[in-house]
Amino acid sequence: MHNPPAFADSEEISDSADELLSTLGTRLRELRRQQSLTLEQLSQRSQVSRAMISKIERSEKMPTVGILVRIATGLNISLSALLGEQAPPAAIQLQRANRRNRFRDPSTGLEREAVFSPAEGDDVELVRHVLPGLQSTGLLSPYPVPTRKLIFSPSGSLVVKIGNETYCMEPGDALRFDVTSTYSFSNPEATPVSYYLFMSRPGTSVKPIP
Repeated sequence: MHNPPAFADSEEISDSADELLSTLGTRLRELRRQQSLTLEQLSQRSQVSRAMISKIERSEKMPTVGILVRIATGLNISLSALLGEQAPPAAIQLQRANRRNRFRDPSTGLEREAVFSPAEGDDVELVRHVLPGLQSTGLLSPYPVPTRKLIFSPSGSLVVKIGNETYCMEPGDALRFDVTSTYSFSNPEATPVSYYLFMSRPGTSVKPIP
């Protein structure tokens, strides 16, 4: 089987990235001020430099996914909450494909698509990643709330490192783990790999962010 192609509409991704960059800075600044944190305090909490946080807030720098995760951890919120992907709660939720948030890591080319975003106070979400050939996400930090991930790679190989353990996934394999340590995803092949991450937070609700 062949890997599914990366997102078909590259222009759409570029537009989405531009829109994200223009709104991420404002959102990050508002979240930081809601918690009465200075740039220096958030820098210490997140282990991200004060200069980098300042550049993101001024919409001058698109962060990598690893930096975003560390900043979300420093703010004690989920990555989805930081990216503004939460929707109002409802018994039945229909999330349209043409309104999904997309993010491209400027360093690795990793593409993150929020297939199903968690509602305020909800505990499940579904994300699609497309990782270019021979690339890695780099080490990612644990989330500020207990999180369980289920990884499904339908048609490509994927190497998952969790703490000191390494798992080599073949096409069609699935892997579940609790995020209690650093982890990473790597593509051992030359062609892009598309895989899905189903995330749940058992017994924990993500705090709604205005």
